[in-house]
Amino acid sequence: MDKKITFLQKHRYHKNANVVFRMSREDFETIEFTSGIWIHQLEKFINRHKSEQVPRLLELKRYYLADNNIKYKPTKTDEFAADNRIASDFARYITIFEQGYMLGQPVQYKNRDENIQSQMNDFSKRNNEDYHNVLIKTDLSIYGRAYELLTTVLDETGSAFVKLVKLNPEQTFVVYDDTTDNNSLFGVYYYTLDYGDGVRKDFVNIYTSDKVYMYVNSNQEEKGLHLYDSDDCVFEGVPINEFANNEDRTGAYEPVLDSIDAYDLSQSELANFQQDSMDALLLITGNPYTGTAPNDLDEDGNVVPNSKLAVSLAFKRARIMIMDDNPNPNGSTPDAKYIIKQYDTEGAEKYKQRLVNDILRFTFTPDTLDENFSGTQSGEAMKYKLMASDNRRVMQQRLFEKGLMRRLRLAVNVWRIKGNESVAYNQINDTNIIFTANVPKTDSEIVALAGQLYGTVSDKTLFEILTTVTGIDPEVELERIKEEAEGTPAPRRPETDVTEDGQENQSSIS
Repeated sequence: MDKKITFLQKHRYHKNANVVFRMSREDFETIEFTSGIWIHQLEKFINRHKSEQVPRLLELKRYYLADNNIKYKPTKTDEFAADNRIASDFARYITIFEQGYMLGQPVQYKNRDENIQSQMNDFSKRNNEDYHNVLIKTDLSIYGRAYELLTTVLDETGSAFVKLVKLNPEQTFVVYDDTTDNNSLFGVYYYTLDYGDGVRKDFVNIYTSDKVYMYVNSNQEEKGLHLYDSDDCVFEGVPINEFANNEDRTGAYEPVLDSIDAYDLSQSELANFQQDSMDALLLITGNPYTGTAPNDLDEDGNVVPNSKLAVSLAFKRARIMIMDDNPNPNGSTPDAKYIIKQYDTEGAEKYKQRLVNDILRFTFTPDTLDENFSGTQSGEAMKYKLMASDNRRVMQQRLFEKGLMRRLRLAVNVWRIKGNESVAYNQINDTNIIFTANVPKTDSEIVALAGQLYGTVSDKTLFEILTTVTGIDPEVELERIKEEAEGTPAPRRPETDVTEDGQENQSSIS
């Protein structure tokens, strides 16, 4: 690490580590993208991002990879003392829980316009959008922010389609205007290619609502950035889309980093204690018998039976030490013992458990190892345990939905350009985005719920509820029922009643 890490000391990040970059719209509209003045301003933005914000992003990513700050704790001055560095994996656990809880069930788009629905389905399938959303949510949990780039790509038939690309937050930022509308002026994505032997190139791409400007610094003949290419932007908006995990753009485990460090320190010191105990110093008080005395050996050099040496050797084989009285009559009583620290097992375990409880509580993550957290509890009891996680998830879903809607509004401009005049910009705003919390449910509860709702909701809604049980799409199920009704006057479908003993009784619904 280039920067010295202060373990459990001082502030972690720069005061501007999470600020939003802004520029007045008047200044932006006067930019000459080939001018030296603009390139100088662009370099200032990038240098601020690198020096003020990237260190925070790198540290949060390190924790996700279990490369915690305990690894960089100052080395002990005693070279003979154990110095273990054990990093916990709380960051990954919290991240995976958040991501799975919100997006374990893929996001669904619903629009009454069939043409728009078809375009959204094709867009989602081409981009493997379910997995892309998981990547975005993972970045949100780690960094507190996430970025994606929308581009147009030609498929095998020569037709253009919208492609989604996740960008690394350590190399990406968006500059917004200074109005309350918070409109994005341009996005910046910069990266370096290292060719070895000191040869490298720095690239910077600027994305505005109508152009893409590409700059390069070869670090050879020409010093500094210079514009080498530009292209049109067809999205009628800045194609870099930013997501936020919350209004402060903080990561899922960022508020509990100190607690994670304290837990790592406790685990490491316990390992140090055990290792030091194995290598403990032996304290001997008195004179241990280690030599020979007269008459211990016979004329041939063999040990005389029952001599002091013979007894000493026997004791050594039995792992016993022989202690003589001190020559000094006022000396210490002969003794031998290892010098080890006393370890309060119960107190240490309670301390670590308190840290674990704090880490999980303050990140709204349920403790699945809690003895009161079991799969045999009722659904209502589980809801109370997940209430804090649910409240956090709903807030995050609303911000995530904001990013998804901006994604669709950018994409619809390309769909319209491609000749789909019926795809109207206003119609895309009528899209309903459906999130489904990924919580365990028993099939009997779902079937019982469907039976209770029969007659009060539409058949299609019922079959949407039963999809997780049957695995059949509601449209397909309705078509099957229609075919059966036209063919043989058979019962429409079974109604399942769940008795108190958990058994299921089926009766026909005419």
